[in-house]
Amino acid sequence: MDTNLLKKLGNIAQLAGVRESVLMDGRGKGLHIAEFYNAAGLRFTVCPDRCMDIIDMSYKGVNLSFQSKNGPISGTFTSPLPEEFCDQWPGGMLVTCGLDNVGAGKHGDSICPTHGRISCIPAEHFGTDASWQEDDYILSARGEIHQTRLYGRHLLLSREITATLNGRSLTLCDHLTNLEPADEPFMLLYHINFGYPILDKDSLVYTSASEIEPRNELSVDPVHMMPPVDGRSEELYFHIPRSGIAWGAIINPHLNLGAYIAFDTQNLPFFSEWKNMRSHDYVLAIEPCNCHGDGRAAELETGRIAILPGYSTLCYTLRIGVLDGAEDIQTFLHSQQ
Repeated sequence: MDTNLLKKLGNIAQLAGVRESVLMDGRGKGLHIAEFYNAAGLRFTVCPDRCMDIIDMSYKGVNLSFQSKNGPISGTFTSPLPEEFCDQWPGGMLVTCGLDNVGAGKHGDSICPTHGRISCIPAEHFGTDASWQEDDYILSARGEIHQTRLYGRHLLLSREITATLNGRSLTLCDHLTNLEPADEPFMLLYHINFGYPILDKDSLVYTSASEIEPRNELSVDPVHMMPPVDGRSEELYFHIPRSGIAWGAIINPHLNLGAYIAFDTQNLPFFSEWKNMRSHDYVLAIEPCNCHGDGRAAELETGRIAILPGYSTLCYTLRIGVLDGAEDIQTFLHSQQ
């Protein structure tokens, strides 16, 4: 431990820690949350009642994440019907999508919700920790999320989220295990959502080298953001990275502030970019994924869907971080070339 630092403190909680609490009103009433904060000014909130997703994130008091007008919603107020998605999607820094579906939902032999069921499933064996590991103070949360079906799948998502005393990033590590003997088709997308003020009219998006496929007629400029436009439709871009480590960053030159994500493409070979400049739904999302996001039926029909063999495990690691100042931004961008 850093004894020189500790001599200046009555309690390490002056600088860093994890505080657990419960939301008391609104559609999020009863949600269990864990708020992380550290000496660098990084703050984020993990919600174990929603797949340990991250419902907000800020840096030195500047908001980084998008919150939908729905806000955090407990499982009591959610419905799996595809047409209900826009009435209840909460947004947040991270929403996990899958594992049964990514993309549009459908009716059929069984309901297939838009972006799947996993984000509405509470974690089991959830716990937090804040402790010294050699000379660093590590903040962490761990838990297990089970997506199951009678006579069908049993997928276990073991999640760990960590941050350090002075770090400007968090690391998310997921282990996905198939606990059934049968191979399981699955889809996974990490919906990472940036909002105002890191997102603003002159913000720019940079990404690792990739082939970019526009997904609709409005999708002509994945780089330059714009002011909110009343009633504007969304843009969507599909990126196929050319390297083993992929990344995406949003930079606000007026704030001299940036935020980024980085991930290994071994098990997440693609990422989508959702540019939504619509007033009140103003968001830029970068979404590492293992699928094209066209929905389960289309992925099965084309044979593109990923398969997790029986009793096997895959690992996914992502980093979400902050770039503070022009020098830090340029160093990051040059180091990724």
